[in-house]
Amino acid sequence: MTPNNTTNVSCSDEDENFVLITLLIVGGWSSIITCILGLLANTFSIIILAHKRMRTLSTNIYLIALAVVNLLWLILFFLCYALRLTIIVPYFISENQENLHSIYNQIFHRLSPYIIPLMNTLQLCIIYYTVAVSVDRYLYISTGINPSQYCTVRNALRIILFLTIFSIIFVILYWFKFRITTQTNTENQTYYKMFYTDIGQQKMFQEIINLSIYIPIVHVIPLVTLILINILTVRRLIKYHDEHRRLISTSVRQMAMIRTNFFYSRRHYHVSIMLIAVVLLFILCRFPMLINHLYEVQHSITDDNISNENLYFQCRIQRLFNIFANFMQTINSNGNLILYLLCCQNFRETTTELFEKISNSLRIQSNDNIVSKIHMRSRTNTHLTDM
Repeated sequence: MTPNNTTNVSCSDEDENFVLITLLIVGGWSSIITCILGLLANTFSIIILAHKRMRTLSTNIYLIALAVVNLLWLILFFLCYALRLTIIVPYFISENQENLHSIYNQIFHRLSPYIIPLMNTLQLCIIYYTVAVSVDRYLYISTGINPSQYCTVRNALRIILFLTIFSIIFVILYWFKFRITTQTNTENQTYYKMFYTDIGQQKMFQEIINLSIYIPIVHVIPLVTLILINILTVRRLIKYHDEHRRLISTSVRQMAMIRTNFFYSRRHYHVSIMLIAVVLLFILCRFPMLINHLYEVQHSITDDNISNENLYFQCRIQRLFNIFANFMQTINSNGNLILYLLCCQNFRETTTELFEKISNSLRIQSNDNIVSKIHMRSRTNTHLTDM
């Protein structure tokens, strides 16, 4: 999540209104809906994955961590982006900016130099947790029935801690990229405006940090790694499927000997299919942000005036693509639950078991309340009879 660069651009009123309406619909109301659904979905995923029958698998430990950071990121995105846009964009559309500098908007501007790096840190955690769980799953299926010694819950927790520390350290420089200044408008209203610091304006920061370090580590390396791991995982699953067909043609006696191991492998087969779907969703939703960051970094480096033939692209296409790229991140942060339910049999069974326990508990509580009411009514009738 980065500020949209519109330096040296003078857009028409028609372009501005079109972008503002899209921003209100997609970046505002649609993002609010997806954020609320994502908060519910990730909370539900954490509850299911933390169940005693689920948390023994290292893959699920990564998925719990992934759901937690997705939850935190969605909370910040909801409060600082989606909800804020639904409040301030209508003032721009109506050209009535009397209440534009509201307390809510000013709080965001004051906190934005810290909110943006924090959200970037969570984003980096999401990216590398996804890479870690993909590698973990590939190690599971590539080592046969017994997982390797590295695919343990303890090692998963260690890797999660390491990736979290790495994300915090990597984003440290971005805590010094923006600062806030106080300005006064024509109506003597004081408001806050975010600006680039000396570090953020330096060409070295733009060329070395953003282009040579940020883009590769945040986008290129994770995406290439996920694509390669997915290809290897798919090849291993195809091999597993061929072995499955071969085993079906064996004798009944041989099948009886391998039934237990086959059931265990089948369980991990479904988990691997689910992880492939999660990674594909991740690549689909994150690739637009890679394109957007590449353009913004290149634009900030060149810092050229926009020619007339590129004015339409800069005023509409690029700004709309930025809105779309941010919205796709919310889709990625709340779409995993659907994939868990569709592809992971163990997740569905645990969900069903949890709902049955809740249903039985509610039924027992309801029966107890009915018995208690009957007992109280019986005592009341007895007392009236005695009178």
